Amino acid sequence: MKRLDKIALAALGLTALATLSACGGGKETAATTRPATEAESACLRAIGDAAGTKDIEMTGSGFAEDGGFSVQAGVGADRARWDCVARTDDTTGEVSAVATMAGS
Repeated sequence: MKRLDKIALAALGLTALATLSACGGGKETAATTRPATEAESACLRAIGDAAGTKDIEMTGSGFAEDGGFSVQAGVGADRARWDCVARTDDTTGEVSAVATMAGS
């Protein structure tokens, strides 16, 4: 199976899981109900390298404008939000910490 086919299949699975989760009222997110894809794993490694820690939890994933995936992760004990773009060739780009407003 081609890598792009695997990514498309994973995206379809995420959509189905999100839909079922919404119907069932479960609190578990789609990102925690299945293993990370190769592209998502590459992003998690890149976030860990940039943040200087291995304490990372994927909190979400979806399609990016460039055809890859946008991966969101919580980092460290406070689960600070980081974002990354995973490309279809398993490379990454645009790794960044997301500033949040105090109290939100």
